[in-house]
Amino acid sequence: MAKWTRAPFLFADDIMQDAHKLQRGMAITVLNNLQLISPVLSGRYRANHIVSFGSPDMRYTDNKDGMSLAFSAINGLTPSALPVVYIQNNLPYAQALEDGHSKQAMNIYALSYESMVAAYT
Repeated sequence: MAKWTRAPFLFADDIMQDAHKLQRGMAITVLNNLQLISPVLSGRYRANHIVSFGSPDMRYTDNKDGMSLAFSAINGLTPSALPVVYIQNNLPYAQALEDGHSKQAMNIYALSYESMVAAYT
């Protein structure tokens, strides 16, 4: 008769680790896509992709290092919890860019999300 090499309850840890890797990878993919297709006139829009967990963060910043902060936030995720990840841009003109009011870019978030879905399905 075969014996368990690991206790069955330890599989929950494996599942959480796998889910954490998937969540982190998906969020990084979206951020990478946003970084690639964000229009860059002053760099302000690209720097304002804000990452938050559990609830939206409605602030925006003049910090030009915003993408580094966004990636750092994603890297701070731990496998012990799987919060909802919000990635958003709260600049007053962000919705206009998304809706196509720029010759440089449109559907920035939609395309970033769709690309991530295609990569993970």
